Amino acid sequence: MKLFDCLPMQLVDALYTVKDLRELRIRNNRAAKVNVNGLWYYVCSGGLTQNVANAIVLDDVCDNIVRLACNNSIYAYEKMLAKGFFTLEDGVRVGVCGHVAGSNDVVFRKYTSLCFRIPHNVSCVDSNTLNQCQKGNVVVIGPPCSGKTTFLRDLSVKLSKQYSVLVVDERGELFYDDELVGSCNCDVLKWSSKAYAFEVGVRAMSPDFIVCDELADSDIAAVKSCISSGVKIACSVHGFALNDFVKKFGMEGDFATAILLNRENLKFQVKTLENAQ
Repeated sequence: MKLFDCLPMQLVDALYTVKDLRELRIRNNRAAKVNVNGLWYYVCSGGLTQNVANAIVLDDVCDNIVRLACNNSIYAYEKMLAKGFFTLEDGVRVGVCGHVAGSNDVVFRKYTSLCFRIPHNVSCVDSNTLNQCQKGNVVVIGPPCSGKTTFLRDLSVKLSKQYSVLVVDERGELFYDDELVGSCNCDVLKWSSKAYAFEVGVRAMSPDFIVCDELADSDIAAVKSCISSGVKIACSVHGFALNDFVKKFGMEGDFATAILLNRENLKFQVKTLENAQ
């Protein structure tokens, strides 16, 4: 299922021709909002508006959208939904929010808000940045929606021209369709955990680089094991500054380069960690 296959027709009609659509937020009984090229608009009949009075107000639609997006089989997406999101066939990540049930807060009784994040292929890694990233392990640091996945995707493609690159695509967002995979020389391990990829992928594919998105605390041991095997890593973490990475993971000595992203159209700083503050 792709983005426009699961949306109400009034949204499809309004958004189908919109260029550079980055994010769509749908909330029950409220106006739908979209981010286009970094700017927020409301969805109105036939297009976009900045006047909420003209916006389309959707009724209790989120449950039905999730059902359609999951191909009428929510059970098949249960593990992803328990983490608060799932991924569509076109790489769109759907964040879910609503009323949870159960002591572990992993089952939703009702969906009330949805956040669709639309991926883009952007050439953003210049030659100087690429040269720096080749020197060792790379961590991409940025807040949500700052372009971490977009940066890593482009870095993967450009590294693969000279190196053997294994992409660990846990959520199906880095290389979300066969056309993307065919456009590069990367090996893509999709829907795999990092722990499995770092152990089995290293042994089976003998990569020079492993690229993966969004490290968690539970990934630290696997990352260190992978680094000690001689494979370089390019990964991303949430944060605003290098210190956010250092405080959470304490691995600054294992990385040669930090890419600091902000939310302003993929603008970033490149720092060597020995000089970064």
